[in-house]
Amino acid sequence: MTSGAQANEEKVEDKVVDFYDNFTEVFRDLWGDNLHVGYWHDAFDEAPITKATDQLTDQLIARLAPRPGQRILDVGCGVGEPAFRLARAADVEVVGVSISSYQVGRANERSRGLGLADRVGFQHADAAELPFPDASFDGAWAFESLIHMPDKEKVLREIKRVLRPGSTLVLADMFSQPDTELTFQDIITTPEMTDYRAVIERAGLVVRDFTDITANTLAPQPVRERIAADLLARKDDVIQMTGPEEFERMVDGVRVPKAYGYLLATVTTD
Repeated sequence: MTSGAQANEEKVEDKVVDFYDNFTEVFRDLWGDNLHVGYWHDAFDEAPITKATDQLTDQLIARLAPRPGQRILDVGCGVGEPAFRLARAADVEVVGVSISSYQVGRANERSRGLGLADRVGFQHADAAELPFPDASFDGAWAFESLIHMPDKEKVLREIKRVLRPGSTLVLADMFSQPDTELTFQDIITTPEMTDYRAVIERAGLVVRDFTDITANTLAPQPVRERIAADLLARKDDVIQMTGPEEFERMVDGVRVPKAYGYLLATVTTD
């Protein structure tokens, strides 16, 4: 018999798969190939979203500090853009996983097209049950993917299992501010920042750095207006993804910053 918690996790997983299998291309048309938020250095940085998302990837690469020849796990790989940027920045092998078969297929197509298939590959897999032996990776990141995983502690323990002793894991994720609830299509779960740190520690990982970068993920107003205009221009497509009420909230949320938080964490296996 399946417990209520297990049933809920399965339901969320199915919804996540359905969302990304069906709407990845709409998301890419609006946002670019990085399916995560942007990073702006300061109020004068008016980088477009495609550049700002690369800037966030660069923050993770710096924290991961990969060395040539290492094997890195990308948990929740999207269509592969962060993995490609990592592979170009360092002479490493990258293995990405996603529960979206569509995203895995597109990521592998792109890897072949970029001439990176010898070093960058993607597999369909559940992050809570990774199909890899113990201690088979030198490092990992979970780039705005744990947001979709209700049992974050279980996933973090599984990532730890496949990392070698002394490895670094970098996490980039949203968190809930006090007295707020961040929701979207019933496919995200966000603890508050202090609770998030506790989850990491309960998974047996050592927190080396834990930084609130919320201010850097809130785009300057001119950038926000451009993003809102792009959303409105694709209204019919996006409404299929969100529904009309959620679409209006999304446009409002782009124009006026909402009370969500964003963290970067650098942790090690010991």
